[in-house]
Amino acid sequence: MRSAPVGRYNPGAMRTLCWVLIGLAALAFTVGTTIAFRHQVFLLEPVGYWRGAVGFLLFAIALRMMDSRA
Repeated sequence: MRSAPVGRYNPGAMRTLCWVLIGLAALAFTVGTTIAFRHQVFLLEPVGYWRGAVGFLLFAIALRMMDSRA
């Protein structure tokens, strides 16, 4: 089994990273919504999780935009 040469661009890895970021955003949104309805705080207030979810999504969008230009 041969590995890919070092320095070679792999678009599949970028897509996987984007899907991981989207999954993390969904998880952060779900946790934030759950603790908001329970009136609890778990490490952060709910708005912190929602801001993190938006940040993850924006990062995934930026990566995809950079990927389409390559």
